[in-house]
Amino acid sequence: MLFVALKGEGGDGHDFIAEAAVGGAAALLVERGRGAGAKEAAPGLPVFEVRNTLEGLQALAAAWRNRIAPKVVAITGSSGKTTAKEMTAAVLSGRYSVHATSGNLNNHIGVPLTILSMPEGTEVLVTEMGANHKGEIERLCAIARPDVGVVTNIGPSHLEFFGTLKGVAKAKSELVASLGEDGKAVLPADDDFFEFLAKRTKAPVVSFGFSEKADVRIEDIESREGGGYTFAIGGTGMEIRRFGRHHLLNAGAAAAVAGLLAVPAPEAAAAIAETGAFDGRGVVFDVAGITFVDETYNSNPASLRAAVDAFMEMSFDGRRWLVLGDMLELGKTAGELHEEAGAYCGKAGVEGIITLGDETVELNRAAAVQRRAPEIISHFLDAANLAAYLDGLLAEGDGVLVKGSREMRMETVIEEIEKRRESARRRNG
Repeated sequence: MLFVALKGEGGDGHDFIAEAAVGGAAALLVERGRGAGAKEAAPGLPVFEVRNTLEGLQALAAAWRNRIAPKVVAITGSSGKTTAKEMTAAVLSGRYSVHATSGNLNNHIGVPLTILSMPEGTEVLVTEMGANHKGEIERLCAIARPDVGVVTNIGPSHLEFFGTLKGVAKAKSELVASLGEDGKAVLPADDDFFEFLAKRTKAPVVSFGFSEKADVRIEDIESREGGGYTFAIGGTGMEIRRFGRHHLLNAGAAAAVAGLLAVPAPEAAAAIAETGAFDGRGVVFDVAGITFVDETYNSNPASLRAAVDAFMEMSFDGRRWLVLGDMLELGKTAGELHEEAGAYCGKAGVEGIITLGDETVELNRAAAVQRRAPEIISHFLDAANLAAYLDGLLAEGDGVLVKGSREMRMETVIEEIEKRRESARRRNG
């Protein structure tokens, strides 16, 4: 394999050339001026010198995309990208040879790596695209050249970098703006920025959502025994076996792409039903008779509300608890948005709210002054201490929603409860 010496905040790949050679690298991609050292560190290996190795990696990816020439489906949005990507890949895999982003490799390095790992014979590439700065998605689109662009939603994520919701919408719209008239833009009909997104693209628009105006409309929604929901799209019955009504929209996006690529609705329905939840994204666990909803992968104000709503729809024999970590990268609005979230959570009707971090202090305070505020509201700066306190409150039959931004590592709370109860988690559904 080719070893690409990338420079980042935490180190420089050029420092590991000798180690890469011993590890079996077939060739080296290095930055100009470092070639001599590379040849000495890895004698006998081909060395390719470029001005910038990241740009070199991206250029290789663009060339490989052009050589394989798949139909490219690109997915972005403030939340739901990975779930929508997995569902979309699943509905297309029955008809096409599909290659999709692994995990959430969705940035300026991850997208090129996704493309370069695409095998010959790939007919459809499904790639996730994330960004926290202006112009990043535009650059990714120049590499991947999508034929179909999907925007799951526009929400208050990465406000630290984008400033406002309009800034988020502009960044996400770079995907649909890259599409030509022969492309297709798949957009969320219920989103406040639907019209804004639609005006930013030359491509025909296909909308999805709960609204009557949606081209792909999600309707006849009912809770499913054992968790999840049954619903219908265009007269075809469907189901998802996962926590959260918001995932119906991801299913709607996948169904819209399936229709564009001539996948019959019954095939799409079967694939969506079999697509399970992914770690940290609404997986439901049982630990010693206590139900944990693991929403620890990330958090923003919109996804938190959706998660709380879905949690309150679930049935438990015991009490309900919210365990919430900071929502990060919200910039100057962080205090206000945590306060709004606290007001919402304080009215939800749970037994207790336990928070972790610096920003959730505001959430905690706002929750405490609500008329329906829970009796138990506590705050911690250490996850282990939080878990010890929570463990003393929990009883068999209780339900716990655990959610926070990725850097908060809220999954450690569940891990600590497992240790304290000497009981391994058992996945539900």
